[in-house]
Amino acid sequence: MTRIKKTMGVQQVLLSPTKEVEAVLQYLCRQSGKLYNSAVYFARQTFFKTGKLLTGKFDLSFEPSISQSMVAKSLPSTPMQQTLMSATEAFKSFKELRNLYLQGNLHFKPKPPNYLTGSKLFKVAYPNSGGLKPALISNQLRFSLGLTVRRWLGISEFFLPRQSNIDYTKVKEFTILPKNGAFYLEVSYEVECQQHDLDRNKPLSIDLGTADNLAACVDTLGNSFAY
Repeated sequence: MTRIKKTMGVQQVLLSPTKEVEAVLQYLCRQSGKLYNSAVYFARQTFFKTGKLLTGKFDLSFEPSISQSMVAKSLPSTPMQQTLMSATEAFKSFKELRNLYLQGNLHFKPKPPNYLTGSKLFKVAYPNSGGLKPALISNQLRFSLGLTVRRWLGISEFFLPRQSNIDYTKVKEFTILPKNGAFYLEVSYEVECQQHDLDRNKPLSIDLGTADNLAACVDTLGNSFAY
């Protein structure tokens, strides 16, 4: 039986939200940033005072001072958990670098993850599973804000446009990404790895960024084309 290998593909879509939706995105990303900084603060202090690194899957998610805080409750439950997992992943990376440094295999001493600066907006992730899974309705994606946000703000959901070139049955996660003063919808999905029979003795040279074309190409056999 042949096992098909899969990898992850990512597509970012620049959003042009209405003022109402933009306000919701600002709120979500701001609260996510506050929660991320709170988690980083707790993990940093734990490391500085005890030497313990909180890299377990539930170390931050089950810490009541973080997961039960007003900031955590101001987000839908699933995106809240994803933000805490992002903080955990940052400390996992720090732990790996620190181990390399202690073994003498890294030429610089790594520093623990630091706080968000600037706008302090952070990504908001909705996995394509579970109770808060985004729903496809006509040509739009419906995102739930959860019961707490509904009670506080009187808003239960918001909508973003769907992309026609994506198979939504293969989507693993939708991420609202604040970047360069704008918002993007980042869609992560499974793609099958394709096997190619390549001749490494016949390379193709690709020149990107020409004025009128995406790429100018020429191979070692003298064939050339512009795209």
